[in-house]
Amino acid sequence: MTALLAVLLFLGVGAVAVIHALWGIGSSWPEADRETLARSVVGDGRRRMPPAWQCFAVATILAPVAVWPLIVLGREEVPWVLSGTFAIAGVFIARGLAGYSPRWRGHFRDEPFATRDKRYYSPFCLLIGVGYLALLAGEMAKDMERQ
Repeated sequence: MTALLAVLLFLGVGAVAVIHALWGIGSSWPEADRETLARSVVGDGRRRMPPAWQCFAVATILAPVAVWPLIVLGREEVPWVLSGTFAIAGVFIARGLAGYSPRWRGHFRDEPFATRDKRYYSPFCLLIGVGYLALLAGEMAKDMERQ
């Protein structure tokens, strides 16, 4: 079961990394143009997407985070794996919770981002964060059964 969860996390986070890389090379997917894309994925009033290097930076950070669940399998007792997994989960959970805070909602209020953030982006981040914790818990439980 943990192997399936690891693959799902890899695919989910990996897809987000690929999308950011596509935006870095100039794609406006899934919108018709870059201005609409900026309003859909940034939400702070800007009408242009962030610079390509920022999109690539996010993709570069997300790529190893996507591979991380595959590293966790069978290595849950290694201190750096534990620390890394908690850190990754914490970042995703913090981002997910931030999407519901009044301060966040006040700053990122442009539509359609505000609605999509509340319905999709923040819940996705929460799900991913909990998924990393569930993966770690599942691997730890398997380790305890072996002992």
